[in-house]
Amino acid sequence: MVALWVFHLYQRRFKEAAVHKRIATLSQTAIIIGAWVAAWVFSRNNIDDIYLVAVAAVAAVIVVWQRKLILPYKTHCVRCGKPLSLPRVLSYDSNICEACQPSQRKE
Repeated sequence: MVALWVFHLYQRRFKEAAVHKRIATLSQTAIIIGAWVAAWVFSRNNIDDIYLVAVAAVAAVIVVWQRKLILPYKTHCVRCGKPLSLPRVLSYDSNICEACQPSQRKE
């Protein structure tokens, strides 16, 4: 969970280029916190650990249901199909390689 928070802070340096992927990171963290809270509640109320399987199943259903929000990562360029570098995969919403990225300068 801490690693996800640190990664979220890393993504902030990309500002507007990584808005959706920052939201994805926060969503992943929220799911982990929810499972952690459920495990704590089960522990405090002496509920059998076998019921944590249901918590994991609910978390998996949420991830599948909201997969476009929670898992927006693509490993290949959506325009040309070339493999993306790790920073591009993890931190740029466009999922476009450097060669296909339009120029940012104004002419």
